This record gives sequence, structure tokens and C-alpha cells, in this order.
Amino acid sequence: MTAAGIRPRIGFLFSGQSSEYVGMGVELHREHPLFRAGIDRHADRFRRLTGVGPLDVFADPAAQTRAELLQPAVFLLQVALAEFWTSCGVRPDAVVGHSLGEYAAACVAGVFDVEEGLELVSARGRAFAAVPGAGRMVAVGGPDPAELERLVAAHGGAASMAAYNAPERIVVSGTDTAMGELVAAFERRGWLTIPLETTHAFHSTLVAPAVPELVAAAGRIRHRNPAVPLALNLTGGWAADGELGAEYWGRQLTSPVRFMAGVRALMDGGCTVFVEVGPGRALTTAGRAQSDGSELWLAGLSPRTPDSVTVLEHLTQLEEAGIPVDWVRYHAPFRARGRTVGDRPGADRPAPAPSTELPFRLERVVIHESASAAGSGVAVVRHRVGETAREVVDVSVVDDAGRPVVEVFGLELGAGAGEEAGGPERFSPEEAERLLASLDALTEDQLHALLPLWAGPDASSPVGSTEE
Repeated sequence: MTAAGIRPRIGFLFSGQSSEYVGMGVELHREHPLFRAGIDRHADRFRRLTGVGPLDVFADPAAQTRAELLQPAVFLLQVALAEFWTSCGVRPDAVVGHSLGEYAAACVAGVFDVEEGLELVSARGRAFAAVPGAGRMVAVGGPDPAELERLVAAHGGAASMAAYNAPERIVVSGTDTAMGELVAAFERRGWLTIPLETTHAFHSTLVAPAVPELVAAAGRIRHRNPAVPLALNLTGGWAADGELGAEYWGRQLTSPVRFMAGVRALMDGGCTVFVEVGPGRALTTAGRAQSDGSELWLAGLSPRTPDSVTVLEHLTQLEEAGIPVDWVRYHAPFRARGRTVGDRPGADRPAPAPSTELPFRLERVVIHESASAAGSGVAVVRHRVGETAREVVDVSVVDDAGRPVVEVFGLELGAGAGEEAGGPERFSPEEAERLLASLDALTEDQLHALLPLWAGPDASSPVGSTEE
């Protein structure tokens, strides 16, 4: 993907409203302290602004129908995920957001801080909540954008171009009557149309009543010039000094999202690795549609895959792409919690004294098995240790509901296990490979019985975790 020794440039993509799902981020909040800290740090401010906690919105389908709750929840989820990736060594070289996601992109770029962003996005949500939901949005697979624009313009203010997401992937927005007539015109031309489930006809004149309140709230926020290059929705180009301010957000609300051009700006700027920061895969799917196949596209959190599996798979692919992953930082919170191999769910043991170093160095990571499509399964991450031939693994076993039943971090295979020590014989590479390949067929009890044998009596203290 890049020349040896050159770190690829990374683009963060921040998804908009309608990417959310019930349970988004809940498992990652429960299982990884780095992400949990990013959410909890702002939970009090979120509660003061909305009256509920962020996890209440992440997990509640009724709350997700209310713009004043959903929009700040999506924003906080995204900035906490960005902090998580950054903590793991995955730092953006450029960012772009889609509609609501542009607020998180601006925050990560340094235009305003998280607390200011929460204030602004909460005001945006309240402004939308005060506007009656009307009209609808439709995605169109139109091969001729100029013809599509002509058809929309013929309806005047009743219809608008809402988003240019990818080649032949355009969204239009407007009144029910105008949209019905436009869909009929599109279908006569053989263009694919897909109705979108949204609370409002976003990026049209129908949401203009929300603009004054939003602009007033944005006027109370100090806007800084981006410290990280930010491609804008309004232009598809890079944000210039002084371009972002209160009026920008008012115009962004009723103007088309030029996401396709924004992604092209990141690609032309040298980004070859793209991470969708938030729930869903809409943005990586749109970006891939204009890719030549040489870029790496990593989708956001998904209800179909446990969060812990998603982040491990992504970190593995990022490292294979040449991104130096900070595995020490990733594992440190688990070691501080003091849970070790053999702990069962609900086990409570005192934490050991904190250590500033891991007892081994992690160099290469490969996902060996991932969870099955049905949800249950085993994710194994293998590490080459130092300059020796020893192997270390991380194991995460999840049940059908995606809940981890056992997780083990930093387990050294066969280390120090010799006949002199009275332990089992050291595994050959072939035997270790066979055992790893059979992990997804093992029961939890079998796994607990095997893990201490794999570690060996003189292994450096392997540290694991189980569901609390």
C-alpha cells in the first residue's frame, strides 16, 4: 500500500444520522476502559444537556427517535471512538464527516472541543425536535447527475439535492408530493430508487425553521482553524482559515452534502487508509465506490459483530497496512484491572501493583479466527515476541448474543514449560497451530482447562479478563 517504512496516511470518516442502531457502542463501553473513559468523561455534561445518560440513548430504541437525544449521542459516540483509535496509535491525517458527522469531524480537527461540540449538537437536536417532521428522502442510482438536478430543480423549493455520496449514489429530499412525482420520473428512466427512513427531509428548505436556533447556538461557540485538514460538506474542499463559524452550520443544514468530493479530497491528499468512526458502513461503502481498490476501508461498529472483535480486526489490519499500533496502550487497562487466566465471570480479585512495562514486546499481529456470522465464536490475535520464536495470543470468546464469556490477554504459548519444570511438554509450532485452529470448537470449560497448560508454569504473568 506504501513503500516500506513509510506510514500510510489515515482518513477518518464520521457518519451522520440514520447510521445509528440500538446497542451501538454499549459492548465496547463495557469491555474496553479506553473507550469507556472517553464516554464517561463527558457523561455529566451530556446528562445536564439532555436529561439522560449517553448509554440510555445508545441502548434505547425510543430515545433514538428523538433528535434532541440521538444527535448528541451520535456525536459523543464518534468523538469517543476517535479518542479510542488515537489512544491505540491510529491518528487521522485528515477528516471528513457526513451531515451530523461533520460536527464530530470538526471537533476531532480541533475546531471546537468536546464540551463545546456537545452544546452545539444538543442545540441542533432541540432545533430539529421543534420542527415538525415532514417530507421524505430518497436515494437515487442516477447515472446522469445533470439530468437528475434538472428534474429536482423543476419542483422549485419543494425538492432539493440533499447529498452527493458516490458516483451514481445521490440523495434527494423534499415534500411528499414532490418526492412522489420525482420517484415516478426516476423510475421511468430506469433509475434505482431507495426510500430512506429519516425523521425529517434533511438538507432541504423543509428544515430551514431550525436554522436560526442553530446559528444562535453556534455563535456562542468559539471556532478555531482546523489543526487537522478537514474536508467540508458545503464545498467538498479543504476548510480554509476562518471558513467555519456560526453561519457555516446554518448553510450546511439546508445545502447538499458533497461527501463524494470530500472523500476525493482526502484521497488526492494521500490518504490510503480510511476508518469509519461511528456506527455503520455507509461511508466506507460510498468511499469504496470511487476507489481503485488500493485503499483500505474499515467500516464502523455493527450490530452483527461484537465491538471487541471489530476493534481487534481493525487494529490488526491497520498494523498490516503499516500503521504502528500501540498495543501496550491497548492492553494496559486490562493489566491494571488485575484479572488473570482462569478467572470466571463474576470473579473478584485484587489488582496487582501497576507495571510501567509489559513483560514482552508485541511486533506482529494476525487475526487467526474471527467470530462467526451468527455471533458466537472466537477471535485470536497472535503476536511474535521480541526476536525469539515465541508466540503470544489474545483470545476473546463470545456467545450468541455477542457477550464475551472469556477473554485472555498476553498469553505466552508454551513459555517456560519444560520437563525439568514439571510442566507439560513445549508445544511444537504444528501443535500450537492445531490448538489455535480448534479454539472455536472448544467449550468454555475446556478453554479454561487448556489456557493454564498453554501458558506454562514459568510463563510471564498472562493477564486476562472476563465479563463483569
